[in-house]
Amino acid sequence: MPSTADDETLLRFPILIGDIGGTNARFSIVLDANSEAGEPTIVQTANYTTIDEAIQAAVFDRSSVRPNSAVLAVAGPVDGDEIELTNCPWVVKPRQMFANLGLSDIVVLNDFEAQALAVVALGEEHMEKIGGGTPEPNAGRVVLGPG
Repeated sequence: MPSTADDETLLRFPILIGDIGGTNARFSIVLDANSEAGEPTIVQTANYTTIDEAIQAAVFDRSSVRPNSAVLAVAGPVDGDEIELTNCPWVVKPRQMFANLGLSDIVVLNDFEAQALAVVALGEEHMEKIGGGTPEPNAGRVVLGPG
């Protein structure tokens, strides 16, 4: 959800990336288009009242780098301006995060959606063949997980 209605569609670097589950949240920063994500900071969701507090403690209080944008993959359905998580009392409120964390753009997507979008970039070494026969090049890929 971009904070402005301009035509620019790219997120501004540095970008905060997060994988937020019911028990743990993982945060990292991508500095620019040529950088890989830094080593993630992992926090237990139960130790923080809100996702904003967790991001402040795990990222902002530990680094001088201030992200401009965020992409957050969350364990729960993404529908509306208040996103309730599964197995975690946090409610992600992107519009509130603009003010609380100073981010200019925030993208929130379901964690399985994030995995599905990323699976095309995986190499053969990251895949497990299911069933008999010979693997077919460019065959379908599946993301499996709990839930």
